[in-house]
Amino acid sequence: MNHRQKVNPGKYLTVFAITTLVFIFGILVGNYFSSQKLEQIDDIGQQLKTDTTAMELQYELIAEDPCSHLNSTPLADELYEMASKLDYMENRLGSDDPNVLELKRYYSLLELRHWLFMKKTNKECNKTSALIMFFYKNEEECDSCKEQGYILTWIRRNYKDVYVYSFDYSIQNAALDTLKKIYKIEGAPAVVIDKDTYNNFMSRAEIEKILQEKGIEMIK
Repeated sequence: MNHRQKVNPGKYLTVFAITTLVFIFGILVGNYFSSQKLEQIDDIGQQLKTDTTAMELQYELIAEDPCSHLNSTPLADELYEMASKLDYMENRLGSDDPNVLELKRYYSLLELRHWLFMKKTNKECNKTSALIMFFYKNEEECDSCKEQGYILTWIRRNYKDVYVYSFDYSIQNAALDTLKKIYKIEGAPAVVIDKDTYNNFMSRAEIEKILQEKGIEMIK
């Protein structure tokens, strides 16, 4: 004789209700943290816009007499800090995000302006700073660009008077297009050290040799 167990509908309703609550709670928590991240990214975007305006004013203030400000201006450090913020935005929003692209275009102009400023100080103030331009593409389009960037960051941190300017090769900009024509940039990665162009990946040893031949010393 078969004895069928009685189904307790209340038990299943309770399990279903708990599962539904957990699911809804997960969505709410996820939405909350997504909102927090978006707010954080928006804050960083606003900070970048403020920083770029401040840097524009700094350039105007020191441009007439650059030699007296060689050891006091924090412009280069601010550029590198802005680059870190921009990288964070690009990693979170994607390289095709309109806000990221707009900020990258303007940032590239700030970099170019600082590069011109340093060329002027080298000429007028008897400086021998090494000015390195690095043209890159996103990792999907350039396998070695990321490693080249790491090498140049190491060079900048370990050698005196070395300034590195990183430009996205894909950015459409009249000033950058002119720069690429002048220095005959063919693609990415490409490195320009002062007046010499290298349309290929460069090892740390190769770059160090060039810098040492120019009399650039390591930081002790």
